[in-house]
Amino acid sequence: MQFSIPRFWRERASHYRLKAVKCRKCGRINYPPSSVCRYCGSKDLEEIYLDKEKAKLLTWTIIYTTPIGFEDKKPRIIGIVETVETHVKILAPITDVLPEELKEGILLEPVLRRINQDREAGLIHYGIAYRPVIKTIGGT
Repeated sequence: MQFSIPRFWRERASHYRLKAVKCRKCGRINYPPSSVCRYCGSKDLEEIYLDKEKAKLLTWTIIYTTPIGFEDKKPRIIGIVETVETHVKILAPITDVLPEELKEGILLEPVLRRINQDREAGLIHYGIAYRPVIKTIGGT
């Protein structure tokens, strides 16, 4: 796919902030965002962001054979997480954890991570990944 700098800048909020839309008519959240509610067809939508919300791990897969440009990310863990407050399911990379440490239901937090680098343009692409919540002294 041809890399486009204007497209990259237009879409950065979706990649960096996990933008979604909430329908003012039925109250359901549409992720990824759309201009029409997938559930009721309303166009009365408000933008919301999910990038501060913790999530629980529902399921995951471990990819040992990675495409060109992702060799340094072996093994690559991709999971389906569900946000704790809004109950939105998101497909995202899981990071900062060994595959054997994963288990269903662990609490994760969103973090900004380097996804890859465009070799021709030299731009580094970032996106949201999820990592296990690190408990601090006091348990929070």
